[in-house]
Amino acid sequence: MEYVESPPNSDEAQSLYADVSTVVDELRNENEELRKQLEEVVATASSNEKIWRHFAEIERILFRTRQLDLLVDELLKEIKARFRPDHVVLLVSHPDVLERFFPDISETSLPIAEGTWILPLPVDVAETFCGDSVRPLLLSSENMGDLLPFLPQEVSAVQSGVFIPLRIRQIPFGGLFLGSIDADHYRPKDGTDLLEQLGIKIVLCMDNCLTYERVKDFAIQDPLTGLLNFFQIHTVLERELRKARRLNEPLSVLIIDLSFYHDMDDYLEETGNDILKHVTALLREILPKGDSVLGRYGSDEFLVILPNVQEEEAREVVPYLGQRIRKSPFVHRNTAILIQTIIGVGTLKEHMQRSQDLLDEAYTELCRLKMLRREPSRQV
Repeated sequence: MEYVESPPNSDEAQSLYADVSTVVDELRNENEELRKQLEEVVATASSNEKIWRHFAEIERILFRTRQLDLLVDELLKEIKARFRPDHVVLLVSHPDVLERFFPDISETSLPIAEGTWILPLPVDVAETFCGDSVRPLLLSSENMGDLLPFLPQEVSAVQSGVFIPLRIRQIPFGGLFLGSIDADHYRPKDGTDLLEQLGIKIVLCMDNCLTYERVKDFAIQDPLTGLLNFFQIHTVLERELRKARRLNEPLSVLIIDLSFYHDMDDYLEETGNDILKHVTALLREILPKGDSVLGRYGSDEFLVILPNVQEEEAREVVPYLGQRIRKSPFVHRNTAILIQTIIGVGTLKEHMQRSQDLLDEAYTELCRLKMLRREPSRQV
């Protein structure tokens, strides 16, 4: 006997149709939601790629110069143009960076561009605000109060922002602040990994520039007096000798040897460096800037190069230098230490072909004057 399934009645058919329609609607809604999520992922990926390109361009700027002041100026303008915050503020704490690259900035400094500043930040504030972390801090108008006193007045309207600590080897260099008048521009749940990497690269660049300046100082300057060191003053003398020969101009040098008298011998060694610094300051004050070159030539000797100066004119300078230094004693523990000088003069002659010939003439006179001096002395 054959079994034949009876067709569903109208109520069953409607119920089945309703169930199918519900499933289809759910699938359609789910697909629409997935489509929106996919569009959001694609948009985020596109946005991240754009941001990454911005960071790549900024990184290119960071490592192409050792002149930190010029680099920072360009960097801040680039950040402002590419990420479009309303305000960009570089807050500098490191004293060496401030002294070398931004000696004139203060809390009232003018912006370097529209909405862009470089300002000082006290080290203790940087320590308190940043702690030991290099993670960027997302800020709102409610938790920005501690930083506001060190930001320009124009930034008071900011509703959201991010502070990127600039820190390396536990040393705070400062921080980079990006601010917006839009409260949703920087949100608490936003990712900050790229900003952290930006901060690390900026502080590495600042440290590299500072290290380069220090190395350059040691290569050029005498670390005690800040004058040109032995090798650099020789280089300058060689250059001036070639110039004098080429232009048929005069050239003179002075070798200044120090001596002083004091009956408290046990203090002499510890005050020697201070005396050299004292005399350095005097010579810088006495010698005309741009018309002479001053360097430390030995332990207690200074070399003065006088381009385009005849022998007679150079010898006129000698008693004046000696008197000024003698009349400006170094005061140590309420005791004035009298400083005397012996100065040898050397002037370029026709037969001289090397800078050493010029120096030998000055040293010959210096030795002769030392032999003539009968007073007891002690060199620094």
